[in-house]
Amino acid sequence: MLSSTSTLPGSPYTIKPEGAAAEVSSCWLCLEEGSDASGKPPVRNCSCRGTSGYAHVSCVINYAEHKGRQCYGSTNQNSSDVCRYFKCCPNCNQEYQNDVQSDLSKAMVSFVERKLHDGTPRASHLRIIALLDRLFVLSSGAHEEGSSEGQVICSKLMFLMDGMDSAMKAKTYYALGCFHGSIGSLKKAKGYLETARNLLQDADSDTSSVSDIAEIELKLNGSNTSIDVDSLRKQYEETLAKSGRETTLTIDAGVSLAKALCSADRSCEAEKLLVNLVATSRRVHGQDHNCTKSALKALQGLTLEVPSSIDSEFGDIEGWFQSI
Repeated sequence: MLSSTSTLPGSPYTIKPEGAAAEVSSCWLCLEEGSDASGKPPVRNCSCRGTSGYAHVSCVINYAEHKGRQCYGSTNQNSSDVCRYFKCCPNCNQEYQNDVQSDLSKAMVSFVERKLHDGTPRASHLRIIALLDRLFVLSSGAHEEGSSEGQVICSKLMFLMDGMDSAMKAKTYYALGCFHGSIGSLKKAKGYLETARNLLQDADSDTSSVSDIAEIELKLNGSNTSIDVDSLRKQYEETLAKSGRETTLTIDAGVSLAKALCSADRSCEAEKLLVNLVATSRRVHGQDHNCTKSALKALQGLTLEVPSSIDSEFGDIEGWFQSI
């Protein structure tokens, strides 16, 4: 991963460092400076800027559990709101990332299994949501946890499968496929992904399921330029319409589209998109956020190879016009 001040040789694109964070930051929840009772200092891994957003992970967990119990006891709250504060910072309304995301996803599973076990369908649904979220975090490859925890979660999800509807089963099989792919069990991963695809194909087609099927096909069939650009553009446009231009989901979807455009010899379009994504992400989420680094790295790696054809003094004219 590139540092916030790094750049590729000859690249005009770089991000200058902002002022360093204060050496001693106070937790926005307990208002205490320095470490908590376990010796861990306040951390921040979201999109908050300046001196805001720092908190002890233990304080965030306590806050998330308190809000989760409130939401679970209210009939006016959606089930997703129960787990929301384990996933998103309430100050910037963006998802946590890296180690904080990992710690909170693990705490969310513990909270749901310890506190919300009244045997109701709602409690069962929340348990599935928490387990799926944790499995996707473990599948991301950005965390050092071994495969043993993921294997336990897979067993729990298989046990809960009978009570799921088709859409939740498809999501579960997709998560199982992603996890087994991340640990190298490719045969199992392929089987789970195919099952997820078949469930979505048998269900009533809507915009979301079509996009999900395309994403699964990409994982099963590898990179295919025409499929990549079409499906990823559709996914980017849907995310943009639903979430807005400034969310991490939209920026990440845009980076994936730009990479596909570059592979399809459409580098000018890719560069224009990435320049906008880098500027937006740096302004909204900060230079050290994962989505900013990802967009910048893609932009820095973008190069137009000069054709070597001798058919014309301008080289491969058709290839250049296709890129343009």
